[in-house]
Amino acid sequence: MNQTALIVEDDPGTRHVLSATFASAGIGSIFAENGAAMWLQLGKRPDIVILDLSLPDADGLELLRQLRQQSEIPVLIHSTRSDEIERIIGIEIGADDFLPKPCNMRELLARTRRLLRRCQTRPSIPQPKGELRRFRFGHWTLDTASRELTDGKGSPVSIGVSGFALLMAFLEHPFEPLSREQLSRVLKREYIPYDRIIDVHVSQIRRILGNQPDGSGFIKTLRSQGYVFVAPVEHA
Repeated sequence: MNQTALIVEDDPGTRHVLSATFASAGIGSIFAENGAAMWLQLGKRPDIVILDLSLPDADGLELLRQLRQQSEIPVLIHSTRSDEIERIIGIEIGADDFLPKPCNMRELLARTRRLLRRCQTRPSIPQPKGELRRFRFGHWTLDTASRELTDGKGSPVSIGVSGFALLMAFLEHPFEPLSREQLSRVLKREYIPYDRIIDVHVSQIRRILGNQPDGSGFIKTLRSQGYVFVAPVEHA
């Protein structure tokens, strides 16, 4: 199956280098030089978005925020705006990965292919007859078949691709400590000590879920260990 990357980038030279890199791996490219063009190109159903944050007509973080309200397409931010705050905000909003400019093109290709593989395997996750498909905790329900998180009123709440994968891991292992390394493997990413991406994702999940009836959170931090989900989970 041919895969396509939407490169949202206003610099022609960077667009050329990225497309040549992807072509060497059999990945096609389509382009958007600004935010308005990005929305048009998304109609061609690309498999991944490579997003620059500094565009002539829009802020890339705001584009990402809007995109996440309607799509879970993998997004890799590739930008000169690469300080820690920008990176954390990008991941919190819903980026799947972040690479600063300039970067090694082989690394960018490797990360892109990893995201594409993860996206490609999601629809084929087997659901044998009788397999548990819903997790209920607090007033929340996570449906693994529809990949949807709903609140007590039945309203769906966007949690993103990475958020879904991590929440699934917590719900499958309640009251069991999970290290950052284990959670990195859940996201199929290399574990790098002091990398805060896992912490940012967990923080996002905490913010979405809020507190339990007794005022405590659903996820507890274990100093120097990782995290543990501290609420009863029902299977339906």
